[in-house]
Amino acid sequence: MNQQYLKGISSIMGSGESVIFPATEGNIISFLKMNQMAERSEIRTLDGKKFLTALKDAVIDICPDKAFLEDKIRPLLGRVKKGMEKVPKLQVIEENVLDKYEPPMPDWNCLYWEGVSDEEYEELRIMKKPVMLEYEAFGRKYPIQLKVTSYLNNGNLAIQMYDWIEGYPEPWAMLTVNLWDMCEKDCAYVDTNNNGKKILDWIKTNNLGRVTGRERCSGYCKYPEVHFNEERLRELDPDGYEKYEEQFRQAAA
Repeated sequence: MNQQYLKGISSIMGSGESVIFPATEGNIISFLKMNQMAERSEIRTLDGKKFLTALKDAVIDICPDKAFLEDKIRPLLGRVKKGMEKVPKLQVIEENVLDKYEPPMPDWNCLYWEGVSDEEYEELRIMKKPVMLEYEAFGRKYPIQLKVTSYLNNGNLAIQMYDWIEGYPEPWAMLTVNLWDMCEKDCAYVDTNNNGKKILDWIKTNNLGRVTGRERCSGYCKYPEVHFNEERLRELDPDGYEKYEEQFRQAAA
């Protein structure tokens, strides 16, 4: 646990309502007990990253910070249930007192709910800030990192987009999509279904590649093929590109 403060929300609280408190096991248990009639409760960082989810009767559902859960929360909760200790009083903090507080990147896997493994999250957490590209969406400009890899079944080029707007990487979207046929080196089908056709202009603007004119259908969608710029990919993710190149050679052999 590397947070100084946390905030709690529950299904019995009003829309947009939350409670902020110091990040201690006593306050966490106090909040859960106060909201034990709620069908669902959540405790998050002040910038919205999940720390813990709980169900009715203050039953803890998911808490990826296993060390804090087992060493701090469960022992105190056990003593409370046995009547050895009273439920601590919740120490509420007013939000306006915390205007200058900036939560650090969580040292637990706050992306667990998005399907990111503990190993993947640790790699993201210690990752050095890379070269990034600006991407405009939803009225905001996002710093986007591209990670180069390959699809395991055919060695095709795979590129994932990560958003750094919070100062650390979070999965944004896959730039490419994996279809059944093997592409030429540095070529991949672009996921215009989830990213929209404007992604092709973004690829061109950032000198990432050129549309080949070929496309493949999958379901009701057509995916255009792009020949990506090797030098540009090497610049953005040299290690990832080297691994892709090796995988491609093995798949083509």
